[in-house]
Amino acid sequence: MNDKFLKNLSQHACSLFLADSKIGLEKESLRVDKNGTISLKMHPEIFGSSLTNKYITTDYSEALIEIVSPPCSSHQEALNYIKHIIGYIYKNLDGEYLWPASMPCIIAGDKSIPIAYYGTSNAARMKTTYRRGLGNRYGRVMQVISGIHFNYSFSDEFWNSYIKFKNSRLNTKDFKSEQYFIISRNLLRNDWMIAYLFGCSPAVCKSYLSGKKTQLESFDQHTYYEKNATSLRMGDIGYQNNLEENMGVHIDYNSLEKYTESLTRAIKEPSDEYKKIGVFSDGYYKQINENILQIENEYYSSVRPKPDPSYTCRPSKGLLKGGVNYIELRSIDNNIYTNTGIDLEQMYFIELLIIHSLIQKNDEISDKEYFEIKSNLTTVAHNGRDKNCTIKVNGKNTLLISSLEKNLEELKKLASLMDKITGDKNYKETIEKQIMKLNDNTKLPSNIVIDYMTKNKLSFYEYCMKNIEHQKKYFRDLDINTDIMNKLKGEIDNSLKKRHDLEIDLDESYETYIKNYFKD
Repeated sequence: MNDKFLKNLSQHACSLFLADSKIGLEKESLRVDKNGTISLKMHPEIFGSSLTNKYITTDYSEALIEIVSPPCSSHQEALNYIKHIIGYIYKNLDGEYLWPASMPCIIAGDKSIPIAYYGTSNAARMKTTYRRGLGNRYGRVMQVISGIHFNYSFSDEFWNSYIKFKNSRLNTKDFKSEQYFIISRNLLRNDWMIAYLFGCSPAVCKSYLSGKKTQLESFDQHTYYEKNATSLRMGDIGYQNNLEENMGVHIDYNSLEKYTESLTRAIKEPSDEYKKIGVFSDGYYKQINENILQIENEYYSSVRPKPDPSYTCRPSKGLLKGGVNYIELRSIDNNIYTNTGIDLEQMYFIELLIIHSLIQKNDEISDKEYFEIKSNLTTVAHNGRDKNCTIKVNGKNTLLISSLEKNLEELKKLASLMDKITGDKNYKETIEKQIMKLNDNTKLPSNIVIDYMTKNKLSFYEYCMKNIEHQKKYFRDLDINTDIMNKLKGEIDNSLKKRHDLEIDLDESYETYIKNYFKD
């Protein structure tokens, strides 16, 4: 980060609009029974339709609930939405609980994991078919890992002012997209920092691997772990497209055009491997198609540039039509210690990292760096707490702690600017807390998990069940915010009506619906 650039930015009117950004959160959690086993119950109707409810939906599994806040004007507002929606869920669950960790509960193989069901409309059938395809391609077990997604957008006022600061001749839509892709590339480069500082999944139930060979160590009879792991979720046992990588797909983040072109190519190019599965046989669809990616969302990345959510077309078409609307960061573990899975400290840090990514260098990602970025994240996920851990920076082996120290110094300068603009001292305080972790890695969430399990002789399962009891009491005692409750109830009723309308308004066949979805 160029100090002169930061100084000039702080003196320009555009810096004042950094306080006007929108923040949204999405939290995934598995519904489990009293024994900590994945629930086989349907998504409760009291939560509305998982197809059309914008606040409460499901992800891969019928049991994998997803809680979504609207775009909010502050970190606290977004966190309040998540907290009070979870409170509503807990008050309406019958003998069930929300698993607090990212790595899943006790699992008895693929057959124990119910795929999400959304109804009989074409849109619903496509969502279920897609998930069935994921299970057939990668197995269902890795699909029930959960996490937090952090959504962020700068205000129109900021972009209108920043484009003048940058003396750009692009129109606003193209300028925004260009800048969001700069953010995306730099977030990918520094994503290992999220895994290191906030990773909270250094252990996993042995049932997750279903007896498969592993290099993970045995913590006890029921738990695997790695001595220096930070986030196994983001490592090579987490959700990823291994087969896709071997097929040579490379999603290009160097511009909006290259990004959408590479994604479109992947959803249209047939795969010999997936052709073996078949598309329709035995009376049902086993996947949407036999291409390298069924749809664009199948490509797992920790950073996604997102179009305006009002567009109903596939993401690439939406991006080409309206440009990038916001950034979604997907590499955040559920923090077992926080009732909401994420806290203000993490949120302030992530915002600083996003702004930092905007004003860093505008370098493209070469093929070589692309694989170095992926290797850095895997290395930190599995071995980040080793004080001699090294990552690649500009092609050179660099001590993780040295690179982190440099980045935190830069973020500290940015935090001072944000404190001045907003009058909020949380920016500076969150950087100070990360510096404490740098100087003493026993303060890392991943270290705290292993340390607590060791001292109390608890398995990963027992540790999570202990936290479930605490969270259950917290949310059942919570007085739900009246305004949020009214919005939630209104959305629940509205979502059920929308689902009903979609199911009776079938003016085209499912096959035609799929064909039209992939039209250019």
